[in-house]
Amino acid sequence: MTRIFTALAALALVWGVSAPTHAQQSGVDAKPAENPIVARVGDSEIRQSDVALAYSRLPERFRQVPINVIFPQIVQQLVDGELLAVAGRADELQKDPQVLEQMAEFEKVAIQQVYMNRLIAKGISEDELRKVYDETIGKTEGPLEVRASHILVEDEQDATDIIKALNGGADFDKLARERSTGPSAPRGGDLGYFVRSAMVEPFANAAFALKPGTIGPEPVKSEFGWHVIKVVDKRRQPAPSFEESRDQIEQQLTRDLIAAHMAELRADAKIELFNIDGSPVADTPKK
Repeated sequence: MTRIFTALAALALVWGVSAPTHAQQSGVDAKPAENPIVARVGDSEIRQSDVALAYSRLPERFRQVPINVIFPQIVQQLVDGELLAVAGRADELQKDPQVLEQMAEFEKVAIQQVYMNRLIAKGISEDELRKVYDETIGKTEGPLEVRASHILVEDEQDATDIIKALNGGADFDKLARERSTGPSAPRGGDLGYFVRSAMVEPFANAAFALKPGTIGPEPVKSEFGWHVIKVVDKRRQPAPSFEESRDQIEQQLTRDLIAAHMAELRADAKIELFNIDGSPVADTPKK
């Protein structure tokens, strides 16, 4: 645990996690009672929301540790970060060219993120998501499923004799309970519904080739033994629900929206491209 805390400390210091900066970036507007102060550094306040934000920005492996366990360490790093910021301002580093350069880069990234977020929020509505679902995924069918029962035995002749008995009127359920060596024997050999990929290839090929209500005319060999197969039913899985498909649709619409918008921005911009040696790229579009 000490090694984790050491890593947390290093990461927090690298990120410059000062509480007031994080609170402003996170857009926290909670009432004081709901967002209590956890530390003060001079006139600056560090609140619970700052701790939550710092925790959320830790690498995933560190977020495996519950926040209440590492709460004191996060608060200490927020305090240390604020102390460093105060000391830096005292040295007027806010005017330093290196700081100003980094701030300009941070500003550019923040503008890009907010611009894209607002573009997506404005360009993709719930109605559009549902429309795409209804016109595409909602009209599709899932993969074919088979419901089958089987009797598994070790010897081919035993399997052949069972098929003869079944053709002569013997009860499949009763024979499966009495003679099958598979785990489905107590259920009369019932395997439930399954897709083709769920079963070993010889068994799947035979089961999906049979019509519902029929028994395979020959035993089927697999790595588990010899199967006598009875197909009970076939059906198509229903299409995924809107809720199940929502993220997939939203991601696709987001990609399409961004691609279209970037194409518009490029069409209206003057762009010049250069090779690594500084020479112009021959096919650079000119405007």
